[in-house]
Amino acid sequence: YVPHCLPPSSYDGDQKPGLELAPAEPAYPPAGHRHACAECGKTYATSSNLSRHKQTHRSLDSQLARKCPTCGKAYVSMPALAMHVLTHNLRHKCGVCGKAFSRPWLLQGHMRSHTGEKPFGCAHCGKAFADRSNLRAHMQTHSAFKHYRCRQCDKSFALKSYLHKHCEAACVKGAEPPPLPPAGPAS
Repeated sequence: YVPHCLPPSSYDGDQKPGLELAPAEPAYPPAGHRHACAECGKTYATSSNLSRHKQTHRSLDSQLARKCPTCGKAYVSMPALAMHVLTHNLRHKCGVCGKAFSRPWLLQGHMRSHTGEKPFGCAHCGKAFADRSNLRAHMQTHSAFKHYRCRQCDKSFALKSYLHKHCEAACVKGAEPPPLPPAGPAS
């Protein structure tokens, strides 16, 4: 289970009356029944997942690559092209600032920049975020795995961006951060 989630023993399958649980089946078929890519050997549970993967082996200059009819950008994956084409049709407009989006959930997330709403809270420290991806990145700060190490002072960080901020603050081994400049005369 994921460490920041409830342990499996705390799940209660009988929470809803009349709910019957399906018999447990493996999430993936046994190895012999999986669909394998002839080019790289990766295996997939379904033939449709394998087909989607095979598109990644196409080159952008191959006959199978497809171009966006609006801007000409090439894609080897039809789903990726379909998502890109939506970016040329910005139907979801912000009523506050006029910024337009291709998908309603992008507009919904943008609206939080106007309202200040931060519905995604960290279960460990309570810090809140406007979108789920920022919460996911933040969760790494609570991880024991800190893969990004400062070459000057050996301090380590869970996020690369935190290491960059640390270095930009003029990290010097054992030194305090530089003092703030004195305030100028009030005008």
